[in-house]
Amino acid sequence: MSKIKSVLRAILKALAEGRFLHWVVQRIDKIGAWISRYLICRFTKVQKNTIVFMTYGNNYFCNPKYIAEEILRQKLPWRLVWVTAPKKGKAKRGDVPMEIEVVKRNSFEAIRATAQAKVWVDNAINFYWDRNPHKKKSQVYLQTWHGSMGIKRMGEDNVQSPRWVRTAKKTGKNTDYCISNSDFETMVFRTSYWKDEQANQILMYGHARNDCLFQPEKCAALRKNIAERYGFDPEEKIFLYAPTFRDSGYQEYKNLDFKALCQALHERFGGKWRIFLRMHFHDRGKKVTINPRDDYLTNVTAYPDMQELIMISDIGMTDYSSWAYDFVLTRRPLFIYASDLDEYNNERGLYYPLESTPFPVAENNEMLLNNVRQFDDVAYHEKVEAFLQDKGCIEDGHAAERVVEKLKEIMGEKK
Repeated sequence: MSKIKSVLRAILKALAEGRFLHWVVQRIDKIGAWISRYLICRFTKVQKNTIVFMTYGNNYFCNPKYIAEEILRQKLPWRLVWVTAPKKGKAKRGDVPMEIEVVKRNSFEAIRATAQAKVWVDNAINFYWDRNPHKKKSQVYLQTWHGSMGIKRMGEDNVQSPRWVRTAKKTGKNTDYCISNSDFETMVFRTSYWKDEQANQILMYGHARNDCLFQPEKCAALRKNIAERYGFDPEEKIFLYAPTFRDSGYQEYKNLDFKALCQALHERFGGKWRIFLRMHFHDRGKKVTINPRDDYLTNVTAYPDMQELIMISDIGMTDYSSWAYDFVLTRRPLFIYASDLDEYNNERGLYYPLESTPFPVAENNEMLLNNVRQFDDVAYHEKVEAFLQDKGCIEDGHAAERVVEKLKEIMGEKK
């Protein structure tokens, strides 16, 4: 009934705006596209050696990237396909290795590859946003998600748009495996979209994207490469600030006193500091305004891989973003700046109070500067270990290996 009402409202709106014919043509196009997708998916045979990867934003990053690279490292004889965003009408390769095929999102090639794949690897709910609903019984949908031990409520624990909830529920029904890194995350999965313990198996493997945080030997070369890319001295200390998005469009960074923050960092930790500013994926279309005189500020929003930024950063800061719970694995200092804490908690909701995390919490510049100057290393590290133990975190740097062992089983490589 709600769908009928929605269609009737759309018709009345189109009539009122004088674009009813345009509305009809759009609907015919959508129906035609759906039929085409259905026929491709229905009559294309599954190839036992094919895996398709997709991420939110279509970038080469997060868990799917590190799983794909472990497959390449082991030189397994599988066909790997990466779904990317279009660039001038073509699939964008970007940082995707040449050994991996790239196909343009929503293209015939992407739909066909999805239909052929034995395994779909996803870090959000991309396959169902793209209306690729015709999953065969012989196909396996592996959901890695993109957060971990995060504080923001998700799924049915959080009020989202009706379309989001419908799509996410459909995703949940078709998910075969979810990857978790902690008892806490498993609990969140079970209370959100992956409730069926028989249909949705949760694998406590850890997150492949976090394996690099246990590889300090790679940091020096990576820091040098990123310093060359953005034009700063690799000896500078790096403070990474990456807030989450707001439905209201509010941009919190505009309220921060970065100059005073740099001074406080120097007073407490010594050295010369560079602040990395990275906006959330949902805010990347918005202009980030940085005064040219603030030469200690670098906008790294366009950098493709958040984990690499975490690897090279000496200190981090966010508000409610789940990357904090990746960064905590490094045991380095992280601060919380949340000027809209009460409002955000009321609108989005939090699983646990920010004050229960190891991270010093500030709601204004004065509190933030005090937290930096008074930072206690010993107390912080004790809180970090207690927090990880409380959440039942099992990260150890070998998650990708475990996932690939499971894929070998699924692909029939393992007896």
